[in-house]
Amino acid sequence: MTENQHRRQEFARGLQNELAKLWREGGDRIDRIGVEEIGRRFRLDQDEAREAFVALRGDVWEGEFIEANEEPGWEAVVLKDVPSSGPPEETPI
Repeated sequence: MTENQHRRQEFARGLQNELAKLWREGGDRIDRIGVEEIGRRFRLDQDEAREAFVALRGDVWEGEFIEANEEPGWEAVVLKDVPSSGPPEETPI
């Protein structure tokens, strides 16, 4: 596995965890800037993060793009479904 493939796999896991947490907390939108920020944590540049995010549609998230007038053509995604990831956060009894 190449270093780039490894980073993309780690990004996919990190994104899945971030989106699952957002979804559990009632969030239903992620901005392009947020996707790029998550990508930076896994040493992906902005283009790589956006490409990997779009490629994960259907596996890690379902939703609709909010179009933007400038490149890359979308500014956010309204989430329709996010599979749960990992154990739910502990809730006090």
